[in-house]
Amino acid sequence: MKTPYALGLIFLLILAIFLWEFPFSKEIDKEIPAVMSIADTPYPYETSESGESEITYTNKPTVIHIKGKVSRKLFRKPELDVKITADGFGWMKDGRHSMSGPLVSERKDGINMGSITYNYEPQYSSTAWFEHTKFATVFFDNDFEQFYLWTSTEEWMGEAEPRLLKITGPAQNKQEAEQVLGKIHEAYGDWMNETEL
Repeated sequence: MKTPYALGLIFLLILAIFLWEFPFSKEIDKEIPAVMSIADTPYPYETSESGESEITYTNKPTVIHIKGKVSRKLFRKPELDVKITADGFGWMKDGRHSMSGPLVSERKDGINMGSITYNYEPQYSSTAWFEHTKFATVFFDNDFEQFYLWTSTEEWMGEAEPRLLKITGPAQNKQEAEQVLGKIHEAYGDWMNETEL
């Protein structure tokens, strides 16, 4: 009589290990309409008497492309193997740059916060690595229905001088982009000082 119980326990143990390790992978292939905001004022930014930065932005429509695979093991952070690009930045698609991440560091109210790295491959550059690597902070939900990226630009990104860069979607205009930022700000207000573009 003990044999069926032992077999049942072994089966449950194997099932538990399988469910714990199974990646539950999902393919992602999205095109998200977005607004790209680049600061009009090059860094360092001027400040007003109140100490706030006086930065205005040139807002342009763009499309965020997210392609790859998302794996979600039980009770753990998602593992992301995706490529994120945005129209308007030729260097993202020229084959000489690699992207790693996003590395998720925190999750609040259904929104992930993490970082991605864009690297200008060393064989194409004679400069030190830190002069052709760009780190960006990203906020996104599990299915990439909402997405926000901010960083500063560099010369190898087609900018003559460093400026702030924000890409927000889904949005067709500045007002819709600010609505997305408002939702993210509710979860990460301590990380985001402003919701305006």
